[in-house]
Amino acid sequence: MKEPVTLNLALQGGGSHGAYTWGVIKRLLGESWIRIEGISGTSSGAVNGCLLASGLSGTAAPEVALDEFWTELGRKFTSIFMPSDELFRFPFMGGSAKNQALEMFLSMTQSYSPYLFNPDNLNPLRELLQEFIDFGGIRKNRDVRLFLAATNVRTSKLRIFKGEELTVEHILASACLPSVHHPVTIDNETFWDGGFTGNPSLYPLIFNCRSADLLIVLLQPRIRKSVPASPEQIRERILEIAFQSNFMREMRAIAFSKQIIGDNVDTMGVLERRLHELRIHIIHADEDLKDLDNLSRYNASPDMLEQLHDAGYRCAGQWLQKNADALGKKGTTSLESYSDYPL
Repeated sequence: MKEPVTLNLALQGGGSHGAYTWGVIKRLLGESWIRIEGISGTSSGAVNGCLLASGLSGTAAPEVALDEFWTELGRKFTSIFMPSDELFRFPFMGGSAKNQALEMFLSMTQSYSPYLFNPDNLNPLRELLQEFIDFGGIRKNRDVRLFLAATNVRTSKLRIFKGEELTVEHILASACLPSVHHPVTIDNETFWDGGFTGNPSLYPLIFNCRSADLLIVLLQPRIRKSVPASPEQIRERILEIAFQSNFMREMRAIAFSKQIIGDNVDTMGVLERRLHELRIHIIHADEDLKDLDNLSRYNASPDMLEQLHDAGYRCAGQWLQKNADALGKKGTTSLESYSDYPL
């Protein structure tokens, strides 16, 4: 029996690719020696983080909450877009992931404001979140710290919402794509997707949690081998860079700070000691998601979600097999690889 290890989780957003994180979390929950202290999530990462925190609050097992939410999401997607057999073939299965209804909808978002094509601000996600997340349990739970990232439309600043204030509006704010949904208003301020300013945000876990082990689950591709040429490819890469750049900047700052601090523990203050002891780990979906295009982020068909879940579950298992013994002892990610500054 392994000694218990406490982790903080930082969960990146990526639309329906969040089903990959569903699989990662399910695999981690299968290890009884892993305990979760803090969760930072953005967009679909915020959804997964809230489902996990809700389950850890004791209402229902987190595995059950995650399974039921993603299963119902797939069912609702099917009822909205009425997919054909074409929808159930994906690049990593040797087919394509095209759906005409979905493509038409996304094409419309390029030309029309959501105030025009969705004047009543309908959002099927609201009903699902209210059904599967115990907001009261999360607000009362002091054993799991929860942080959700959103972007203030007026100031362009990152806003972190905490578990003790959580409502469905805070999750919708973190997952609000401006081309699809109206901005979410909270405390007289409007918010868009947190991916523009923190995807995921790390500092709430570093400054507000005790555990030194921080596991980051990444969905956005870090490297593209080809240069985008078509208008759609260019838009897709712009979005990827926008949703990745703030995370890269935060990692760079951590790497630089740890180098400046050095190893002389006796002279360190509380913050310096915290950064010095920080152990960072990363599970990334690069290999599994590299062939999926931008459309797939909006594709929540049941088969798509199941395959993403299975890929995430498998990847987390492989990661644990390689790195489990390092948890609680040392980091498993080279911070220097995230810095363009000579360290």
